[in-house]
Amino acid sequence: MNTEPPEGDDLQRMLVSMKHEVLTRVDRQRPLPRRRGRHVGIVIGVIAVLGIGVGSGAVALGLVPQPFEAAAPAPSSTPTEPPAPSTPAAAPIENSPSVTPTPASTNTDGVLPTDCRALVPTSDYDRLFNATPLRDPAGTAWGDARIGPTPSMWCVWMDPRADVSGLDIAIGQADAAELREYEADLTHEGYACSDRDDGRICQMTRPADPYPVDTTLTFFARGSTWVDISQTNFPTDGLLRAVEQQVWG
Repeated sequence: MNTEPPEGDDLQRMLVSMKHEVLTRVDRQRPLPRRRGRHVGIVIGVIAVLGIGVGSGAVALGLVPQPFEAAAPAPSSTPTEPPAPSTPAAAPIENSPSVTPTPASTNTDGVLPTDCRALVPTSDYDRLFNATPLRDPAGTAWGDARIGPTPSMWCVWMDPRADVSGLDIAIGQADAAELREYEADLTHEGYACSDRDDGRICQMTRPADPYPVDTTLTFFARGSTWVDISQTNFPTDGLLRAVEQQVWG
């Protein structure tokens, strides 16, 4: 079944057919000739009404195309979604954990040598002591009248023909309280004490009467190990540093 509304010639034929049918019905119902004018007026009125009604109805039913096309509704604007931020605003800021370097372990107690020649590196021995004879490589018995802790080894470099010229090194270990007490005694005698290489150093220089030379005294303690150096008319270059390297590494 065709449901499309008539257009063009089909619409005209439909209107003519409807008008013809109306006229036929009017002629059949016409009783007397004298009333012809009246019926003609009625017929014209009916045709006019039908024409208007058919036209309006055709337009209303979509049978006749409208002269104007309805304006298409303006397309609604599609809301643009804002781009998502690369980092959420509410995201917590996490700090990267900082890596704390582990300090290298240090040997604060040191290692006591058992031979006087081992007090300094082999490469430094001749430079520091030259040809000065070592009294006893295994160490000499402690007979010095100096105050302080008793050493584990006492080494003496001295020419037998010399009266005062020479060098000796005492080395040992003591607890912290004894070392503090000894440092206080040295300060009382006139030593100047200060920090050095994670330890404490005390030094003093005095005349070696009755000779016109000086004696330099050096005491160094680090951890529980201490070194006491006395040198008269015996200059050296880097002796304590060499002992530190050999004992504490």
